[in-house]
Order: sequence, then C-alpha cells, then structure tokens
Amino acid sequence: MRLPKDKPLPTSLWRSLFCRWVWKMAWRDSRSQRLRLVVFSLAIVSGVAALTAIHSLKTSVERGIESEAKSLLGSDLRVSSRKELKSVEIEGLAKRAERVSREVSFPSMLRFLPDLGARLMQVRGMDGAYPFYGEVETQPLDAWNKLHQGGGILLEPAVLDQFSGEIGDRVELGGIRLTILGVIKKPAPRGNRFSGFAPEVYVQLGDVQRSGLLGKNSMASYQLHLKTKEARDERKLKEEIREEFPKSRWRMETPENRRENLGDALENFQKFLGLIALASLALGAIGVAGAVHAHVTRRIATISVLRCLGCPGNVAFGIYFAQAIALGLLGALLGGGVGVGIQMGLLEVLGDELPVTVNPSPEWKVVAQTTATGFLVCCGFALLPLLKIQGISPAITLRSGSFLKGRFWQAFPIYLLLVALLLMVARFNGSDWKRALALVGGMVVAFLMLASVAKILMAVTRRIVGKRWPYLLRQGVSNLHRPGNQTLLFLLSLGLGAFLLVTILSAGNLLNDRLTLQQSDENPNLYLIDVQPDQVSEVESVLRKNDLPLLESVPMVTMRVQSIGGVEVDKVEGVPGWVGRREFRSTYRDRLNFTETILEGEFATKRADPAGIVPISLEEKIARDMKVGIGDKITIDVQGIALETQVTSIRKVDWSRFNLNFFMVFPPGVLEDAPGFNVVTTRTPSAQASGDLQRELAEKFANVTAIDLTQILEEVRDILGDISTVITVLAGFTVLAGLPILLGTLMNGRDVRLKESVLLRTLGASSKQVRVILVIEYATLGVLTALTGVLLAIGANYALAVFVFKASPWPDLMLIFSALGLVSFVSVLGGLVLSRGVCGHSPLEILRGGS
Repeated sequence: MRLPKDKPLPTSLWRSLFCRWVWKMAWRDSRSQRLRLVVFSLAIVSGVAALTAIHSLKTSVERGIESEAKSLLGSDLRVSSRKELKSVEIEGLAKRAERVSREVSFPSMLRFLPDLGARLMQVRGMDGAYPFYGEVETQPLDAWNKLHQGGGILLEPAVLDQFSGEIGDRVELGGIRLTILGVIKKPAPRGNRFSGFAPEVYVQLGDVQRSGLLGKNSMASYQLHLKTKEARDERKLKEEIREEFPKSRWRMETPENRRENLGDALENFQKFLGLIALASLALGAIGVAGAVHAHVTRRIATISVLRCLGCPGNVAFGIYFAQAIALGLLGALLGGGVGVGIQMGLLEVLGDELPVTVNPSPEWKVVAQTTATGFLVCCGFALLPLLKIQGISPAITLRSGSFLKGRFWQAFPIYLLLVALLLMVARFNGSDWKRALALVGGMVVAFLMLASVAKILMAVTRRIVGKRWPYLLRQGVSNLHRPGNQTLLFLLSLGLGAFLLVTILSAGNLLNDRLTLQQSDENPNLYLIDVQPDQVSEVESVLRKNDLPLLESVPMVTMRVQSIGGVEVDKVEGVPGWVGRREFRSTYRDRLNFTETILEGEFATKRADPAGIVPISLEEKIARDMKVGIGDKITIDVQGIALETQVTSIRKVDWSRFNLNFFMVFPPGVLEDAPGFNVVTTRTPSAQASGDLQRELAEKFANVTAIDLTQILEEVRDILGDISTVITVLAGFTVLAGLPILLGTLMNGRDVRLKESVLLRTLGASSKQVRVILVIEYATLGVLTALTGVLLAIGANYALAVFVFKASPWPDLMLIFSALGLVSFVSVLGGLVLSRGVCGHSPLEILRGGS
C-alpha cells in the first residue's frame, strides 16, 4: 500500500492508532502471516480462558462456601440464651425472618426399657423446619420427618449399639415414654462440639415440655434459629438486634463464625485459585511476547522498506501494535467464551465432586472483568518486543543484518507497566497488597534469573567451544550463541513456564497435604469427659486393652473472667457482654500443641513466683475481643477464688482440627488443686468399637461420659476431600495455558534454523547430521531450562509453604524429577519435530528465498 499523499501521517504513536491508513496497513501486512499469528491468538485465548474459568469457578465456589457455611449452622442466625426467650423477644426477632424454629437443649438421664440401663444424654427438643440449610440424614431415611409429624426419639448409632437397642424399642425421658424411630447419621448443626458433654438425642419440643424436665433443669439452653427474609450483612444484623434488645445477654452466631471453624483450609483454597489464575495469565502473556517477537523479527525487511518510503518510526510501531490490539481483543473475547464453557462444563461434569453445591450458571460480571484484564495484560506484554521496531533503520534494506536492540532505559516504562498490570491481576485475585507484591516480585526475580542464566550460557559457550570438539557437538553447542539464536527467548518462555507449572503443582500438593492432615489419625473422634484425676491411669489402661490410641489426656478447669485491668468485665468499653457471662474451660501445661503458634510474647512453662502474678497465654481472637495484649492484667474467678493473671503470650490456634484447644492456657503449678476433670481423647475405627468401649467404661466408671464426633468429622472430611479433588482439576488449567508457549518457542527459531540447516546440507551434511546438531542444541537448552526453572520452583515452594500455606517446605521429589525429565524431553522432542520440517526443504528453494 502506498503512503497517503493527501494527508500527512501522524508522528505520535497515540495518534497513529486512530489513523485509518495504519489499520488498513496492519490488515494487509497480516495476510501472509495470519497462520503464524494464530499462535499469538492461542496464547491469549488460553490465558484469558484460564483466568475466566478459574475466577468464575472461584466465585461459584465462594458462593457455595457461603451456602456450606450456612449448612454448618443451619440458619442465617442462631440466638442462644440460658433463659427462656419471652414472647415479645421472639416476636421482635421473628419480624426479621421469613422462617423461625425454636430449640431447647439440656442434659438429662435417658432410661432404656424395660431395664437395659440409663445414660446421661444431651436432649435437643425442636420445632419448625430447622435446619433451613443442609439436611439431617437418618436411618431409616424418613425418621426425621416421622419425628416432627408424630413424635418419638432419635439416637446416635453408638448409643443404640451400647445398650443393644433396636428401632422400635421404648425409652423413658423424664415423665414420658418414647419410641426409638431411628439413628442419626448426619446430625443437625449443634452449638458446640461438646454439646453439653454427652451424646445427643432428638425429640419434639412439645415432648420436652410434656416430660416435666425443663422446670427442674437449670442447665437448659434456649435457641432461636432464623432464616432472614433477604441477604443481610451479618454484623449489621447483630448490631440491630443489640440496639433493639440492649439488656439481652444472648449469644448470636452467624455463618461467618462457622466459616472460621473450618480453619485455614478454605482460605488456602482461595489463595490457591488466585495463584493459578495469575500464573495462567502470566503464561499466556509470555506466549504473546514470544509470538510478537517472532512476528516482528520476520517483518524486519517490510518495516525497513516502510521507513525508506518515509513512514515515521511511531507509525510503523503503530501498524504492528494495531495487529496486536486486534488479535488481543479477538483472543480475549474468544478466551472469555471458552472460559465460560470450561466453567459450565466442569460444574456439570464434576457435579458431586465439587466441595460445595453450586448453581451451574455463568458469572457474567466476572467474565467481563477477566476478559478486560486479560486484554490489557496481553497488550502490555506485546509492547515489549514491539519496542524494537524503533531500532529498525532504512539502511537494513541495503545490507543484511539484524535491527538494533532496544536499550533498557527505553523499555523501563514498559517494564513498570507490566509489573503494575500483574499487581492489578494479583489484587483482583483476592491477594492483599503485601501478598500481591510477593507473588509478582517472585515472578520478576524468576524472570531476571532466567535471563541471567541465558546470558551466562551464551557467554560460556562462546568461550568453551574448541576446535578439538567433535564437529556435530561443536555445531550444536555453538548455535546457543550465534546470531539469530533463541537461547534467551527459549529460557524465558519455557523456563518461566516450567517454573510456574512446577510452582502451581507444588502449591497444589501443599494444599492437598494440608487437607489430608486434617483427616489424619492425629484427629480424635471420641472424647471421654469428666475423667477424675485418680481415674486417668485406669481409663488409659482400658484404651490400651482395646488397642485404641491415647491421643490426649488434658486437665480442664471451669472459670470466668472477673475484671480486665482492674475494671469489671461488664464495664470495659468495647468488650462483648458474653465475655463476662461465659464459663471458660481452661487447662494447664508447659508446652504448645501442634495446632498452636505463638504470635506475640513468650509461652510461660512455669510460674516464676509461687506467690506472684500468674502468667497466661490467650488465643488471638479472644484477646482481640477482650481488648488485651502482652502485659495486660486479668482477674480470673476460678470457682470462687480470684486469680490475678498477666498475659505473656498470644497464640494462633487452628480450630479446624478436632483436638483439644483452649482460649486460656495456664502454666503448671496453679490450677492443680482447683475442682475440675480430665478429658481423654482417642480414635475408634468403627461404631462397633466405639460402642464396645463405651459399654466397658459405663460399667467401670459411671461418671465418665463419651462423646462420639464421628458424624461431625465425616461431614467436614467430605467438604475438605471434595476441595482436594477440585484442586487437582484446577491445576490442569495452568498446563493448558502453557501449551501455546511451547508451540510458539519452537516456531520462533524455525526460519533461522531452516536457512542454517539448508546451508549445511548444501555443504554436504546429511539430514541425519542436521538432526543430531538440532537435538544437541535443544537437549542442552532443555536440560538447562528445566534445571533453572525447577530450582526456582523449589525456592517458590519453600516461600509458599512457610509464609502462605503454613506447611512443610520440603518439595515433592517425584514432581521435581518428573518435571526435569519432562521439560528436557519436550525440548528434545521439539528439536526433532523442527528438524523434520527443516530437512524436508530443498537447498535451492531456500537459497532462492522461498520458505
């Protein structure tokens, strides 16, 4: 196309992008290169598709987690009180809800008729349709419905087995007799893991009132379950209720509290999704940069002709940037569509394998955001190789040679732009600024190290190759530093791709190990409560006799907070009222559990002065609620005796594990003489084993109560196990995003290798020798690329394990060696594929300029 004569061309890049001639030229110039530019589009499509699919899945899973958290609570709000709620209070709370359910729970003896024995149970009397979220599973299946329709009682399987009972037998609760309707396989959400230190039984609320037990029982807990009319901010809802009922001393619990009870697992899962999304887009952007670099390299002659005809450098730049914009927009839109398809397909195919139940529908807001983000990032990465167009002079038309290389300071603003774009993506993925800077900083360090390795490799090979080397080896190694070499691009693209892929897979292993640890044999499923100090050794011997592990044996003392800093706890500004009302069950020991980490201070292992102040360790959340820190003093009422204590350490506790954790931990030598009991935990392999143990304990120790947590653990394990499955599936997105990099890297050096190989054949080299030279070159590149990328990934794995996932930093050796072998093999295989195409062309065809 001729330069326009009627209107001068713009001189600035910005104005050139709005010039009609520039876009026409971009269209015409692409005609002979459109098949090659498909690589550019594929890189964008794969990166944006991965970004869209992952973020859509992330949004769907987050919504599912919200729903799952509600199923763990069973409602939008649980209001608990030690006193029966008045009618006016129930009406005031019910006006905020579309459905309401009442519950009362208390401990009471349950007799198995005719005379099979009795046991302390935690009775739960309910009315309404609670739980509103999730389902109660029973055996037989309709037992829950029968309970609400006609009355009766439901028991835990281990209790039924302990008393050799059967469905249809009769039991006595207070002044009434009830029929056993079945057993609970998956219980209704409970207020706490101990549920009053006894196995649970379920009855109608009306049967509880007929039993006559409520008037005699001072330990009853009254609860009101609400399903709100519309989505509400949980904290604001609590504040509204507090304002309307300022004198109430209710405990209010929302799904947010239950999300915290799942510990770090779900938070780590979301971090992992964000990491995959960032890595996938980065891989796609790297592929874009490589493809644009190869495209510009092939168009040097065309650009120099345009410069000879008077085309300004910015306009020439604009022509190829226009191509990048057009293909970037097309690729981003296609990637967004493919991402929606992947999301919908996964939601349909995986079904029950997902950690939560989600609605398989597109997240259109997410699609728009990810498509726009992907387009901006890809265009930003395309700018870097396009900068070299400004170094192409008209003189290149008169002599052969390469165009001038851009200077670092000329490209420095582009580097800053790319870092800013990646930071934007990292923040969009849900990372805070600190973590976003760490992730992007790690990628930049990896980029610089790979570039340094490439430069060092080219310098070393230039010096070490000698005339005594075998010709084929000398020729293959020399290709690493000759003009037109692809050493730098190869290491940057495939090496960074290997680094990101191994890092993502390692992060997936870290998270899977974290979830697996949640389900390990270290977790108890049976608590033995109210074991007196003189009974501990005998209870432990019973466990050994039944071949059951002794996981923990911990003393427990009940206490209340009396004052903070000399001020009564009820009068301390900002401290919730429940802190003063709550009975804290605390322990004493001289060591930390494996579920605890010291955040501040030093854990006290003993009381320095027997007559002085008592050092204590607080859990971080209770310390925040009590508005105390290191050095603050708290007066504790230990069953009538006031203890002056001082906070010496703050602990982070992983509550997701069902081990014995406490808000307050005292050193030995303080609470030994206080009235209390011991809790012993173990793990039983089956309901039969649990029932046998409980029968033996009931015969020897009537005061010891067993709490079977098998049902709760199974529920949590199902959630975490499904998350682990999804992690494995999502890690595959990164692999898909890396495929165009491999294709683009192999195509980038094809033209140069084609001409060199034809010249060798013209001088008498055989096709086999040409193939050997190429294999040597790509084998050397592959081994060094794999080694560099994997070493960087090991460093990234250590950082992620220590600072993000709080897991073991040791990498998976199988993954490391597999990555080394796979990357090297892929590199050699690419060399063989490339040599096959090269040797298929005749020397005369190439020498005449055909390709």
